Amino acid sequence: MAEKKAVLNVTVAESVADAVRREASARNVTISSVVEAALAEQLRWYQIHADGLAAMNELYREIGHPTAEDEAAAAAWVDDARRQLSDALAGSASGAADAVDGAA
Repeated sequence: MAEKKAVLNVTVAESVADAVRREASARNVTISSVVEAALAEQLRWYQIHADGLAAMNELYREIGHPTAEDEAAAAAWVDDARRQLSDALAGSASGAADAVDGAA
């Protein structure tokens, strides 16, 4: 048995309304079904976010919050990882360019 439907009156930007109408038309479905699916998906992401925050709070209760030193070390690690990735990507692009030049 299908779930009982409720009516929501919402106001959205005209560009969003236009996009919803186009999507509904392209899929040959109702505007309501497009809006309902989008809302359901967004609510799922809100729940995932809330669950993640709750998990982090539980972890912090168990092990304590990170110190300023912990956060600085983590930031330095991320900066180094980004630098290494950037270097690797630059090397990969350089190697690809050399391969193209060698083939010519």
